[in-house]
Amino acid sequence: NPKKEEPKKEEPKAEAPKPAEPAPEQPKPAEPTPAEPAPAAAAPATAPAEPVQGEPKKEEPQKDEPKKDEPKKDEPKKDEGARWADAVRVAVKPFIADPAVSERSPSPSPDGKSVAYRRNVRTLVVRDVAAGTEKELRAGFDQGIDWRWSPDGRMIAFRQDDDDFNSDIWIVPADGSVAPVNVSRHPDADANPRWSSDGKVLAFASTRVENEADIYLVFLDKSLEGLSRFELDQYFKDAGEAAKKRAAAKGGEARKPDARKGDGKEEPKKDDAKKEEPGKEDAKKDEAPKPLDLEDAHMRLRRLTTMSGNEMDLEISPAGDRVYFMGTGAGGGAGGPLAALMDGGGLMSVPWSGGEAKKIGPSGSIQHMTVAGDKLVIVARGGASVVGLPGGDAKPVEFSDTIELDLAKQSDAKFREAARIMGEVFYSPTMNGCDWPKLTEKWAKLASNARTDEEFDYVANRFLGELNASHLGVRSPGGAEGTRFPVGQLGIETKAVAGGFEVRSILRDGPATKGQTPLAVGDVIVAVNGEAVKPTMSIEECLRGTVVRETVVRVKRVPAAGGDPLELDAILVPGSGGEMRALAYENTLRTNRELVDRLSGGRIGYIHIASMDQPSLDAYERDLYAAAAGKDGLLVDVRNNGGGWTADRLLASIMIPPHAYTVPRGADPSKKGHYPVDRLFIQRYSQPMSMLCNEKSFSNAEITAHAFKTLKRGTLVGIQTYGGVISTGSASLVDGTTVRTPFRGWYLPDGTDMELHGAMPDIVVPQAPEDECAGKDAQVEAAVKELMGRLK
Repeated sequence: NPKKEEPKKEEPKAEAPKPAEPAPEQPKPAEPTPAEPAPAAAAPATAPAEPVQGEPKKEEPQKDEPKKDEPKKDEPKKDEGARWADAVRVAVKPFIADPAVSERSPSPSPDGKSVAYRRNVRTLVVRDVAAGTEKELRAGFDQGIDWRWSPDGRMIAFRQDDDDFNSDIWIVPADGSVAPVNVSRHPDADANPRWSSDGKVLAFASTRVENEADIYLVFLDKSLEGLSRFELDQYFKDAGEAAKKRAAAKGGEARKPDARKGDGKEEPKKDDAKKEEPGKEDAKKDEAPKPLDLEDAHMRLRRLTTMSGNEMDLEISPAGDRVYFMGTGAGGGAGGPLAALMDGGGLMSVPWSGGEAKKIGPSGSIQHMTVAGDKLVIVARGGASVVGLPGGDAKPVEFSDTIELDLAKQSDAKFREAARIMGEVFYSPTMNGCDWPKLTEKWAKLASNARTDEEFDYVANRFLGELNASHLGVRSPGGAEGTRFPVGQLGIETKAVAGGFEVRSILRDGPATKGQTPLAVGDVIVAVNGEAVKPTMSIEECLRGTVVRETVVRVKRVPAAGGDPLELDAILVPGSGGEMRALAYENTLRTNRELVDRLSGGRIGYIHIASMDQPSLDAYERDLYAAAAGKDGLLVDVRNNGGGWTADRLLASIMIPPHAYTVPRGADPSKKGHYPVDRLFIQRYSQPMSMLCNEKSFSNAEITAHAFKTLKRGTLVGIQTYGGVISTGSASLVDGTTVRTPFRGWYLPDGTDMELHGAMPDIVVPQAPEDECAGKDAQVEAAVKELMGRLK
């Protein structure tokens, strides 16, 4: 091929180029440098292309050029490459640009010949870079897409949710020649597939035991299963050495000099050229590898960690003998199994055989982690660090830079990215009837003028408000709050009177009830820590900065027997606002229990569920025994419940009908309905019951109220719930701004969307403000009356 031979004819470097232009092999400098003579192009046409051989003349400019750039004899030579990044310029152009679809998360194959990426959120696509052809490997991906190329680039392991939102690990050939195989096959969440460098070992995380994420490993080469412990140790040792050789070979290829660039190095010798020609090594590469043993992989899993909490965000060593991960040290997650997989924690490692995990790094929220040779590189919020393998300590990587921001362009880019994300993932394909592109352009004009986080959030949240949906929101990171002095609280209600603040009511078990001189209703607070109360002051001003500090509160008290008021000093320890809210909540529960007990003559128990999370479910199960044992009926209250994820666990407690009862020897056989609790998933209750809800029952609490009515478990009493039921996720913008992403709708069996359609009670009972002021709970009274009627 003559075209291939042309470079060989131009290779000689000794031939002088034309006088009017520099040699093609050398870049043309913009101006002479102090250490070099001026290029030939700057000389007259009759001047030679290269300087005349011989000794330079004394008057030559080299000696008179600025000497500040020349290193002194005693100084080390200046490293001209130290600031190479300042000279780098990158031209960016679209690789795939189709305005009708959205392509995200590109991942090149190990050989760089193909790129895998996500199309329109739910489809995994592989594109041949040279040919431009594409292959859809898997449709139906959820937005939590997660995949990895095998080291040889022949296979892809990925995580995918099914229609029941159960995620499994699948493996598929990159060319799509065979259907994907499910290698985890379990009805709990699996995620983060990671390959060893020889492709024979796969690690991933799973919540299949006690709803906590643990690390699992499987040999994809079944022959490894039959090896002894000694043989497996030797296998991993050999695999590690082979991985090092492959990495060194790749690094050597990357560092080979190119003689055509005129870098002053010798051209490759003929013997070297022969080594680069296709031969036995290339033939080995083309040999079909041994097929992976995938069909029964789910039966051969090894559980590596059994720690309390979640182990996630993992990487596997090149040899496959060790897994690195982040451990939380705490159980569960407020968002259920998948949310549990996303928790952050301490950096740890565990060997392939399991056993005790070793902590090698601090806690943090991992953004990216990868194995690079004998180093583990970690990028987290707040910085990056490097861990020397197999188990060194994490060392931070120090770096800094200065950037200039065009705030208008940044705000515009953030806004359009938020709009694009919402347009892709919002649960309603019609965007609730909105013309989303038109609205995006309308609000983008305002967003581009935002100069502060508060301004941007204000505009973006009103833009999302066009959807008229719940679980939406945009929140910028913002700056750190300034120093504040928290206000101490005594758990009292006061009224301003002449000379101070009169105590009108006292919270049970609050700070005002403790100490040698507790406060009493009717006391007038006249001074705090020796400072007299002034007419212009509020009680909050008097108690500023007193949280958990001994505080002297002087009061005037009228003796019970009458007479002149006495001045007393009470030494109290004010609490925080959160502590007072918790005490107020407990006081409300106590009041409601007493009310239900009084109205029902002790026949009905009362339980309130504060939130649909694991701690509240644990409290519910405790109260199910403490408050409902021995009762004829039960009233469950989900009013003012902000939601969560535990609706089905609660329903498992109240919806399972008895199928048998047990009687141990010596017990009264006439007593029926008893059952061993150790056989139950959760403590159950099968007696008659009712449920309370109101307009502040939200999200998962509404799902519970809907289910209670749909399944006809009892009577629903109160006010229609809020009507905000969508499963939501979140996405981050360029500056860390968070966008909530409602992606999954909830529907009743008849097709009714729970969003904007709150649960309507069987008995509607408004709760008027005057009733609350009078301490009357009309909804509780109505629920007890209706349930008592059924008990009779």
